[in-house]
Amino acid sequence: MTKQTADVIVIGGGITGTSAAYQLALRGCRVTLFEKRYLAAGGTGRTVGLIRQHYSNEITARMALRALHVWQDFDQAVGGDVGWIQTGALFIVGPHDLAGLKTNIALQKQVGINVEFLDAQAVHALATYLNIDDIGGAAYEPDSGCADGATATNAYANRAKALGATILQDTKVTAVCLEAGRISGVETTQGDFSAPVVINAAGPWGAHLALGVGYDTPVEASRHQVAVFQRPEGLVHTHPFIGDFIQGFYLRPETGRLTLSGSLEASEATNKVDPDNYVETVDMDFNIDMAEHTEHRVPAMCDAQIRKGWAGLYDVTPDWHPIIGRMPGLEGFICAYGWSGSGFKMGPVTGEMIADLATGEQRCPIDPHLFRFERFAEGDLVTGQYSYSIMG
Repeated sequence: MTKQTADVIVIGGGITGTSAAYQLALRGCRVTLFEKRYLAAGGTGRTVGLIRQHYSNEITARMALRALHVWQDFDQAVGGDVGWIQTGALFIVGPHDLAGLKTNIALQKQVGINVEFLDAQAVHALATYLNIDDIGGAAYEPDSGCADGATATNAYANRAKALGATILQDTKVTAVCLEAGRISGVETTQGDFSAPVVINAAGPWGAHLALGVGYDTPVEASRHQVAVFQRPEGLVHTHPFIGDFIQGFYLRPETGRLTLSGSLEASEATNKVDPDNYVETVDMDFNIDMAEHTEHRVPAMCDAQIRKGWAGLYDVTPDWHPIIGRMPGLEGFICAYGWSGSGFKMGPVTGEMIADLATGEQRCPIDPHLFRFERFAEGDLVTGQYSYSIMG
C-alpha cells in the first residue's frame, strides 16, 4: 500500500489540534489531523469554556487578550459559531491578597486588558446577591465570557477542512516514526502516513505519545469535576463568572438558570486518573462541598437544586503551564499539551504558535519560548509574579 503523505501531521482533535490544523492550512500546508475517537472527545468537550484574562504573568496575559479578540468575533476572525456569551468575570480575594491583586491588575492594564479594581462595596453594587463580609476586593473584567468546547472545536475543524486539511476521526496513532534521527511520520489504525513534521497535541494522552520517542514529559492526567446547580426563581437571571480565591472555587453562569461550579485548588492535580478509564460523573461529596461554598458566597443559593454534573480531564504539569515547543534532539517533533485546565481559552493563540514552530515563519507576536520542554531540566519553571491560585 502506498504511504499517504502530508506536510504536517497533527495528533489530537481537541481545541489545540484543530486550531493548529486551521492555522497550518491557512498557510498553505498539507495537513492531516488524527483523532482516535471524535472531535472534542477529551478535555475540550468537557470544559466549562471560560474565556478570561486574569493572569499574573505577562506572556499568558498577552496570550489571553489576543485569544479573547478571536473569541469575541469568531465568525469574522475564523468562521463559524462557538457559542460565545459575554458574561464578565469577577475575581475576588481576601484582605491579605489585596496587594497581589492590585499588582496583577496593573500588569493586566499595561498589557491592554480591560479590567478594574473593585472594593467590597463596589462588588456589592455590581452583584447585590453576593456575601461580601470576607471580601477584600476584586478584579472585574467586563469583556470576558464563555464559549462551547465542542462547538468551537468543530468550527476550527470545519474551517481547516475548507482550506484543504484532512481530518480523520476514529483513527488512533499507534506510533510516531523516526528515520535518520528525525520525524518521518506516524503509524495509525488506518495505515501509515509520512510527514516531516508531527504535532503532538494529544492533551492527557500526549505524555504517552512523547514517551514512545524517548521524551519523559512531566504531564499527568487528572480528573476535574463540575457541579451543576439550578438557581432559585427569585435569584438573578444570570451572573458574571466568579473566581472565588478566598474559598478556592468558581461559579460560571449557564443558560436555563443553571450555575456551574468547580475547584480552583492546586489539589486538583492529585486526582490522577487513566484518561481512558475514569469516572465521568460527579461525586456527591464534591456536590456538597461546592454547594456549601456557593451558599456562603450567594446566600440565596440555599434554595438551589443539584442537577447532573460531570467530570473531565486536565493534563497537568508541575508548574501548571503547558509544553509548547520543538523537542530537543529530534527534528520535526513538536509538543503542545499540558495546559492544566487553561488550554481552551488559549486555543486560538496556541494554534498560531504551533504553526510558527512547524513552518519557521513567525506570525504570532508572542514567543512560546517560556513553555519549552527544557525548562524542567533547567529548573526554570513558569511562575506568576503575584500568584494566589492556579489561575494566577
